[in-house]
Amino acid sequence: MKMLMVVALLIWSNLFAQSLDDLYNSVLTLGNKSSGSTINIMSTTEPSKEKCGFSIISQVKTNFNRFTTRQQKVIADILSRPTRQTSVVSPSGFFRIHYDTTGIHAPNYFPNENNNIQLSIDSLVIAFDSSYNFEINYLGYEQPPDDEGDGGDDLFDIYITSLGSGYYGYTDFEKRTSDDRYKSFMVIDNKMDVPTPGINGVRVTAAHEFHHAIQVGSYRPPLSGDEYYFELTSTSMEEFVYDTINDYYNYLPTYFKHPDRRFTYNVGNTGYDRVIWNIYLKEKLEREVNDPKKGFDIIRKSWEIMRNHARTAIEALSLALSESGLDIKSNFNDFGAWCYFTGNRAQDGKYFSEAGNYPLISPIAKYEYFPPKKTYSLSIQPIANNYLIFDLSYSGINDTLVSIVTNGDVNSAAKDPYPSIDYTYSLMTNPEEGSNHIVNEYYSKITSDNENYLIEIDILNDQVVEGSSVPRGELDYVYPQPYSYYKHSDISLAIPVKNSLSDYANLYIYTISMNLVYNAQLEVNKSGRRMVKWNGMDNSENKLPSGIYIYVTDSNGQILKGKLAIIND
Repeated sequence: MKMLMVVALLIWSNLFAQSLDDLYNSVLTLGNKSSGSTINIMSTTEPSKEKCGFSIISQVKTNFNRFTTRQQKVIADILSRPTRQTSVVSPSGFFRIHYDTTGIHAPNYFPNENNNIQLSIDSLVIAFDSSYNFEINYLGYEQPPDDEGDGGDDLFDIYITSLGSGYYGYTDFEKRTSDDRYKSFMVIDNKMDVPTPGINGVRVTAAHEFHHAIQVGSYRPPLSGDEYYFELTSTSMEEFVYDTINDYYNYLPTYFKHPDRRFTYNVGNTGYDRVIWNIYLKEKLEREVNDPKKGFDIIRKSWEIMRNHARTAIEALSLALSESGLDIKSNFNDFGAWCYFTGNRAQDGKYFSEAGNYPLISPIAKYEYFPPKKTYSLSIQPIANNYLIFDLSYSGINDTLVSIVTNGDVNSAAKDPYPSIDYTYSLMTNPEEGSNHIVNEYYSKITSDNENYLIEIDILNDQVVEGSSVPRGELDYVYPQPYSYYKHSDISLAIPVKNSLSDYANLYIYTISMNLVYNAQLEVNKSGRRMVKWNGMDNSENKLPSGIYIYVTDSNGQILKGKLAIIND
């Protein structure tokens, strides 16, 4: 046992050292320095698209004393305030922009224009003043504190610098000497050779990074494991301030591939992908209560709760929703439905306004369902959505049911390590005690020791359903085909029936030589497409020989004819 503990400790120590090396190399990349090292194949951090160096800086500051003395000196040099040739104050008087007029750090956002540098600076100061006006004057956030004279005066300093590949910019911060707040400065890439290039890259970076300055200066430092929420909120500011640019599209695939991962996932340079949650709050509440600021106010309130009550981000978000008469469990479940209606499923006037440009959500499982009941054993992380897709074509109707199960356990989401919830999900065609009516003949039942945290919403054929009946017209073919007595012993054939007012239809089955082998008056199934069900037996309850048969259905004089195949195996 002691040997195992020693080995485990050595492995952990090795992985931790490698994690520090990864972090150190990230700082070198951010500063456009060469690390001269190889890729760490044992890294536990999944690859991510770089954008903002804020999370890296936060992790560096948290672990600074663990770096070697040499590494500390290199890091301090990279993250120190640069010296630039000149500066300009923005029209608002809040920002001072430091830049070079020559050399590798000169601004270059309009490379094809003769007055590139001046045009770049003029456009940049407008971008920052616009971000200030929206985030401070309109949204009501407290402005970041002055920097106690760093950078030459008390204005907020922005330095234009040639950053490493993929980085738009970063906000660096340190504690003030006069109080417990954090002062900060920004570094912005001088070229914006990024997915959203040029001046549009500057604009979204201004909205993004300025909110980081607000966060650390007026609310809380990112030294608590909640970096994802800092990035989530800053990325949403890009969309709120500059709605038409949409750089955030580049990061959505990560969330849409992993909706079953806890919302508080905080590994690596992460959080951009969950911008979609803040967009949901803004658009949902704007539409439902006709208040364009309601969603914004909840987001800001979460930051106030984080500051005033020392809560984690997810706890603060839950409390902010509660103060507005909402709860995180039901809203995260509803958010799951919004995330389903994207791409080619987007619906005009409903759900996300830009949903057609979003990727499709990834389910955790796809099942081919056969009645009367199927039960599935599953697990779900806290504040996450499991998408279950059921193929219901056994009935002869090409129906698809999507069940979205949400775990609303806020307390577990705030823990590290976090506990998941094990549960069983049953889909059935006959109700039983504790079951939930989904739609038509379908019911579900969730069983768990912690089922009070779980909730579901269901979508049938791209329509949200809540125990309703969904008419689906006439069945236009027999199902299943061919019908095998061996393979389909537990289901009946679905035979189409013409629309009429009658609740019954006569079914006639003939051999290919027109010998009648079965006839009966059967009840028409009208919960889905109109059909009658036949067990494949003749009038004497005998199996029929393999072959082709002719069917005729008569519903109040409405005749429908066709052929079907039977395999007697």
